[in-house]
Amino acid sequence: MMNTEKGKGNKGLFIFLIIILMLLVLGFVFLGIRGVLNILKWLLIGLFILAIIGLLIYFIWFLFFKKEKYDVTYVNKKKLLDACKKGNPQTMKDLYISGDKGHSRVRWGKITGYCRISVLTRNLEVDKDGKPQYETKDGGKELKYQLEKIEQDVFSVTTARTWLGKLFSDEEVVRVSPDSHNELVGDVILYGFSLIPISEYWFLNDDFLDVRKIDYAILKEAERGIMFEMLRDSKAIVDKASGLDSRHNKEIEQKTMFEVPNFKK
Repeated sequence: MMNTEKGKGNKGLFIFLIIILMLLVLGFVFLGIRGVLNILKWLLIGLFILAIIGLLIYFIWFLFFKKEKYDVTYVNKKKLLDACKKGNPQTMKDLYISGDKGHSRVRWGKITGYCRISVLTRNLEVDKDGKPQYETKDGGKELKYQLEKIEQDVFSVTTARTWLGKLFSDEEVVRVSPDSHNELVGDVILYGFSLIPISEYWFLNDDFLDVRKIDYAILKEAERGIMFEMLRDSKAIVDKASGLDSRHNKEIEQKTMFEVPNFKK
């Protein structure tokens, strides 16, 4: 099946090249080689000016308007992006959603990375009659769950269509089951109707209400991230208290060496 968006992009590039070629031909017909060189010179100057303006806008946006996130889930997302980039999927191209019988497949973005992870899920334990099981904990009864480990395929995808759009947008992380897509060669097709954002990630519509697969996994990942942050902060406090933090020691020495100026004559 043909990629409609990619076809439109190729058509626009083809029209642009035809216009440039026509300008060069007209310049050669009326002004000779000198006309062609002048046209090329002005094209290069125009591209250079556009590049400078684009970089200037990007730096202004990055310094004054871009909002940085510091929550644990976002940190986990950045780590998954790094892991996907290390995978370097040179055999993969674009990510598609299959749709259904009445809708053709849709291109979602370009795959920039891939990795496979294991996540924890929990299933409610029931007896042979389907009744939930309970366990005694802290003097009370709680529902009994069974933990399981399942695999997930993680794709890092850019949805920007131009290089300028890539500067102003972050890559997305798509998490699906290994049996929810075709082989990992060329264009990868996800078997679903749409992708739904949950927290910092994207999941197939069939998994949208699967709390045991999504919510519990994200919660456990966040708990692990919080634990590591606490350990890092605890280490910093211990280093300062025991004198192992050289930077902190230097700041204390500078404060003790500071003399209050005497303004009395």
